[in-house]
Amino acid sequence: MVPHLVTALTGPINELEQRVLDSMPAIERWFRLEWMEHTPPFYSSVDIRNAGFKLAPVDTNLYPSGWQNLTPA
Repeated sequence: MVPHLVTALTGPINELEQRVLDSMPAIERWFRLEWMEHTPPFYSSVDIRNAGFKLAPVDTNLYPSGWQNLTPA
């Protein structure tokens, strides 16, 4: 049996998401300016923790799991 989980923070999550969406042009501009000065990594992933009222990066992986499976050993 799977538990039915309910969160009371659905309002703030939607507000936070809207703020990120509204800021997309500024975020994109920042990345483009940074990439003009610094070479971006070939591949990376970032784990993000959502506390309902804030987002925080908790881990950055330059070679995430699964890359070892691209070629046979």
